[in-house]
Amino acid sequence: MKLKWRAAESKTRFLFELMRKPSWAFGMLRAKRRTFGNVVGQASDVSDLSSLSTWIAEQFDLGLTWDEIGWVRDRFGGPVIVKGILDVEDARLAVAHGADAIVVSNHGGRQLDGAASSIRVLPEIVDAVGHKTEILMDGGIRSGQDVLKAVALGAKGALVGRPILYGLGAGGEAGVTRALDILRREIDVTMALMGERDIRNIGLHNIYSNDLDKRQGY
Repeated sequence: MKLKWRAAESKTRFLFELMRKPSWAFGMLRAKRRTFGNVVGQASDVSDLSSLSTWIAEQFDLGLTWDEIGWVRDRFGGPVIVKGILDVEDARLAVAHGADAIVVSNHGGRQLDGAASSIRVLPEIVDAVGHKTEILMDGGIRSGQDVLKAVALGAKGALVGRPILYGLGAGGEAGVTRALDILRREIDVTMALMGERDIRNIGLHNIYSNDLDKRQGY
């Protein structure tokens, strides 16, 4: 009974909010339905969202091996960056098979429940292959201070996803510019508060708690 009552309450509240904002409600009714324009109508057998999930499932090739890095590199001709590294052995294999850089990433935690966070495994991966390749990191970057934490733990840079999408959704191109400006300003202010003038000098000495780093001497 309690669950049913809460469902009814939620529905009533929803209808009340619609009545309070009639212009918005009618505008939404007239709005064009959004879809994945870069896939629907472009890929074969994908004509609507219902067939999109089937197409996505077919893109996972269980026969992929590390040799595919060389295959891509030969055909692309440019630098190849391998994203999704969360393990020291995988990092070594990626470098051994020709990756020009790697991205320590758990894909936003949406691929494998319970996977380690990117920043948790970053120091050990930097220790293993940081002298051989460039290492980037993504996952959970929401502020300029987050960027600096990644750099302090050995990343050459951090990739930013959701904050940029939030800016795009809120204000289009201007919103993206605004989001990047906020991150830049946060980095600048945080460095000033730490007494640092050059981001190239950011390192483990800027981290108060080094429990993420398993190397001796820190």
